[in-house]
Amino acid sequence: MNRLSKFTKSIIVGTTIFGITAIYGTRTYEEFKNERNKISNKIIDDLNENKVDIFNYVQECKTLSRDQQLSRLNKLSKVYNNEKLNQQESQEELIELDLIVIGGGATGTGVALDAQSRGMKVALFEKYDFSSGTSSKSTKLIHGGIRYLESAIMKLRPSELSLVKEALRERSNLLNNAPHLSRQLPIVIPAYSIIDASKFWIGCKLYDYFYPYNDIPSSYLQSSEQTYKEFPFLRKGLLASIVYYDGQHNDSRMNVSIALTAAQQGALTLNYAEVIEILKDQDKKVKGVIIKDRLTGKKYSVPSKGIVNATGPYCDSIRTMDDPRTDPIITASSGVHVMLPGNLIPSDKGFLNPKTKDGRVLFMLPFEGKTLVGTTDDPSPIVENPQPLEKDVDFILDSINEYGNSNVPKINKSQVLACWSGIRPLVSENENENGSKSTSQVTRSHSLRVSESNLITIVGGKWTTYRSMAEATVNLAASECGIFTPKGCITKNLPLVGGEKYFNTLNQYLVKNFNLPEDIAEHLAHSYGDQAPFVARLANENGSNKRLVEGYPYIEAEVTYGVTKEYACTAEDIIGRRTRLSFLDHDKAEVVLPKIINIMAPLLKWSNERKKEELKNSQNYLKTMTSQ
Repeated sequence: MNRLSKFTKSIIVGTTIFGITAIYGTRTYEEFKNERNKISNKIIDDLNENKVDIFNYVQECKTLSRDQQLSRLNKLSKVYNNEKLNQQESQEELIELDLIVIGGGATGTGVALDAQSRGMKVALFEKYDFSSGTSSKSTKLIHGGIRYLESAIMKLRPSELSLVKEALRERSNLLNNAPHLSRQLPIVIPAYSIIDASKFWIGCKLYDYFYPYNDIPSSYLQSSEQTYKEFPFLRKGLLASIVYYDGQHNDSRMNVSIALTAAQQGALTLNYAEVIEILKDQDKKVKGVIIKDRLTGKKYSVPSKGIVNATGPYCDSIRTMDDPRTDPIITASSGVHVMLPGNLIPSDKGFLNPKTKDGRVLFMLPFEGKTLVGTTDDPSPIVENPQPLEKDVDFILDSINEYGNSNVPKINKSQVLACWSGIRPLVSENENENGSKSTSQVTRSHSLRVSESNLITIVGGKWTTYRSMAEATVNLAASECGIFTPKGCITKNLPLVGGEKYFNTLNQYLVKNFNLPEDIAEHLAHSYGDQAPFVARLANENGSNKRLVEGYPYIEAEVTYGVTKEYACTAEDIIGRRTRLSFLDHDKAEVVLPKIINIMAPLLKWSNERKKEELKNSQNYLKTMTSQ
């Protein structure tokens, strides 16, 4: 089979897929969209007729404040160190932790949520902010990975096929559990020859086939006329295009929502809490950690039955903390993206360059009113604040222009609004014979490791599979650490904060009842889901319904809400992860910093010196959103 030409393989696969498709049939997108719209219309009718009040219909997310969580940790630390408790601490319930999770990215927050929702008692510690690393710097896709499917078929890699099937199942969970933060997105693949059109069509039909549910439309053939209408920059000679469906999400807000849901379930969920030491018993098994609050410098000793290391590309540093003799397992890869103006592609359809000059794929996707383009896949040093290289930005722009019509001006650097680099934590493959494999060929499957001290490390994987990775990790932790779980995993059907009572016409309700402009109402609905009315009420009550900066839908109330309800501790948290302004427009983000800092200062009791320090730190962060 390995000796067969690619064309022969395509014919074999094609014959198979024709039979599959005949059995499989087609799905109608309109059916699913209309069903959801009927539900939304019923809710909006009830609200308009005053049959139900919005603040009775939705429940406000209730979590412990950061100070309250630190108070609980302080008691744990005092008990562990045999220190005397004060009167208030003596009256508070002592929480004996089952599991500590290190790392507040998608995987870490997912592990914390899974464990806490099973009935474990969990603490999550993140050195910086939730989603401050790789999890906020993705391509914003919820996808099975259509290029991994090609690799599975053409290179006969069963593990790649398993990854695709797992990711396709998990795509559905994300779309259903956080409908406000995610959506179905059609993506166009241009075909300039019959062979390409056949190959892409076969691949997309296989992609459809391996998806087991009926909530995503099937791929279809689109005429060149319609494709040119949607993407006028394309060069001449287009035969047709194939349109397939995947999912898209707001990655950092999704990550914050997972953290908030874990906190809502009862987990101690702390950002800016750095693990500086792993505690061990006389048998040299892990029994807790020492953390340092990076905002105050105070240290806490926190005991627990088990520890999960979910720090992504930085997991080897925690593994070395556990055992200095350990060998590294991470192969780091940089993924660079650029943000361009929103008028380059439709607001509801993406574009895929199926093969760039170096054999990779490149996406152009609508995101928050702009055009997101990426990504690269190159070996990278493991640093905390990666910055895109100019050559990577040039590569992305060149890859777009490859498909450009000579009559259309080429996209250039002056149109780049922001760019960033994220580090993928790929699992090293020791079986690599010559050490020359590119990072784009390294598997995206996850790996679970247990050290001699019982430190559990979860690494690798994809954003889309965070939930199934978390489930596997908690299963292992319960087994290895002897932790009783009152119930099994429930996260497949557990709505994230904002998703439970969200309805499609929430934005219209916000316009009518809170007197908000349409773009602001739509932004609030899709960023906060069923919590949006609470943000809107806050905006109207204290007069903070003004825009933070002209041209964007972000309002002043979101700063207050981010601090008081979403654990935002710095201006960077606001511009980068509670809103997405730094990813959308570097210059506008820099302009608005003083205003954001002035809103945050009284809430966090910042002095003038602290405000100056905050401005400097935020400006340094914004430097990582430009190329070097």
